[in-house]
Amino acid sequence: MSFRSDPGASSREPIFASMAEHMSGALLQYVLGPGGEHRIGWMSPGCQEIWEVAAQAAVQDADLLWSLVDAQDLLAMRASVLESARSLQDWTQDWRITTPSGRHKWLHGVGRPQRQPDGWVVWNTVVVDVTDSKRSGDAMRDSEARFRQLLEYVPNVSVQGYGLDLTTRYWNQASERLYGYSAAEAIGRNLLDLIIPPEMHAGVVGAVTEMIESGLPIPAADLSLRRKDGTFVEVHSSHVYLNIPGREPEFYCIDFDLTERRDSEAIRALLQSQLRESQKMEALGTLAGGVAHDFNNIVAAIIGNVELALDDVPANSPARTSLMEIRKASRRARDLVQQILAFSRRQVLERQVIELAPVVEESVRLLRATLPAGVELNVQIGAGVPRVLADATQIEQVLLNLCTNAWQAVRGVAQGRVAIRLEAHVDSPAAVGAAPTAWARLTVSDNGQGMSDETRARMFEPFFTTKPPGKGTGLGLAVVHGILRDHDAVMEVHSAPGEGSIFSVSFPAVLGAASATVSHMAQQVHPQRAASPQGAHILYVDDDEMIAFLMERLLQREGYRVTVFTHAAHALAALREQAEPFDLVITDYNMPGMSGLDFARAVKALWPDSPVAITSGYISEELRAQAPAAGVSELIYKPNTVEELFAAVDRLVRSVLGPQQRG
Repeated sequence: MSFRSDPGASSREPIFASMAEHMSGALLQYVLGPGGEHRIGWMSPGCQEIWEVAAQAAVQDADLLWSLVDAQDLLAMRASVLESARSLQDWTQDWRITTPSGRHKWLHGVGRPQRQPDGWVVWNTVVVDVTDSKRSGDAMRDSEARFRQLLEYVPNVSVQGYGLDLTTRYWNQASERLYGYSAAEAIGRNLLDLIIPPEMHAGVVGAVTEMIESGLPIPAADLSLRRKDGTFVEVHSSHVYLNIPGREPEFYCIDFDLTERRDSEAIRALLQSQLRESQKMEALGTLAGGVAHDFNNIVAAIIGNVELALDDVPANSPARTSLMEIRKASRRARDLVQQILAFSRRQVLERQVIELAPVVEESVRLLRATLPAGVELNVQIGAGVPRVLADATQIEQVLLNLCTNAWQAVRGVAQGRVAIRLEAHVDSPAAVGAAPTAWARLTVSDNGQGMSDETRARMFEPFFTTKPPGKGTGLGLAVVHGILRDHDAVMEVHSAPGEGSIFSVSFPAVLGAASATVSHMAQQVHPQRAASPQGAHILYVDDDEMIAFLMERLLQREGYRVTVFTHAAHALAALREQAEPFDLVITDYNMPGMSGLDFARAVKALWPDSPVAITSGYISEELRAQAPAAGVSELIYKPNTVEELFAAVDRLVRSVLGPQQRG
């Protein structure tokens, strides 16, 4: 059987032979019979380089080349040959082989089938080794696949790919979360229709055009882009322009959601503000502690001398009015220092389980004495108010400050009203099966001017006040805020201009605990003065001559014998020479050369049974903690009223003398 149908074929054979010898790859003629028999008609010398098989051997045994085909590709290879023979369509196939030397190769073959009159099919075929390009293409595809997989699962980086016509080609999962479109919805749509607001269309088209012309990416910028639901999101958008040879240019947008970052920046700014505020409060507290002692010495001297002067002048004396004003001003000075110490949290918190009703009743009794003319005060105390863990003195301060603000707010209002309400309150549980939360709620309301949004935003800010100069320090609500924070209490404020204000404070209830009454408050406010133990001998030590002289006069007027020293060393020398102990030793805390604690230890070493009290204009937590170990029986705050001072002195002296007083 001959396949030479062209009469001039013999004359062209030398030309074809020369071409086949010098071309890259191999030429071969493959023949397939009607019954499936097959053979190789001829092969070019290039087959040796590709298959490592001589052309003569392949022509003699066509199965030799089939035996080198990779098992994974064998079925597909046979199917492609049979299909080409059936349809007489060009045969094209990629397949793998393993050469006799063990090398793995990728081959690519093309051939055009011709059916002969006897039913045989002949392919004149070109086969080339595409191993290098195949590996390069596979590597590129693998790289691109890894790149896309990486982008697909980066959680917070939105990546989109676009053609130069702005058609979406790639849309990762982060883009779905950020903009609301699924990949199926986004791919194929125009960028402008997806996320670009109409007012930005012209700018985006211009930027893309400039990128195409210059080959440079669009500069990164913060943008406000549109989500699927029509809302906007702030993103930081950067761009990558890709112009890979053999592929159509495209560009990628990499968008970072700025919401979280800006929220973090806002939180950081808030924390920095709180840190600065905390540092300011710490500095203020340090300053307050430093000046409280000396300042309160002055205040104590004023208050004490005013009390002496009031006892000296008759009730109808014109000087009495001036003295009362001096006493009022000095007590305001004392309270101001107390507010600064409370605000800077330099006071010791003494919380115990108490009932709030007695605290409110005692506070109201004080408030009614100073109630402005024309202002109505209503008080309601409900039944079943739970006990709370609180410092009664500080709760009283909260109520006094809130009511003072209320009175200021109703000035100028016809029929001004201030209401105080104490009641039980129970929160419904948010979760099924959870226990309800019980609270004791204290509410102060007024029908005054009310507050604007700006004022409400700053009402707890230290030293912020809307009152005229001389009418407020701006510490009242700041002190309230600090006290409530220490008590784990919750405050709700409702106020609007012209509608008055409502301050509701909820204290967490203490259930099943024993109640500690606050009847002692009445003694603190108006202690009952008992007759002083006549002849009791008191040693008083204070480096401040003004205070020492005042205390000597005050105690002598009460019937005590008093020995006063302004130097601790001189006082100790007198103690050593004393034949019998003093009935009471009172010493200042902050003295040059020796603190009150050191002096107390020295007294206890000489006279263990003598009670020792320390007075100070600033009683710190450190002093409270160290005093018992030094043998100190009581700490006395200097600027407190004379009655409170004498109550402490009487109590300590009587503890030594017992029921029998010395004569």
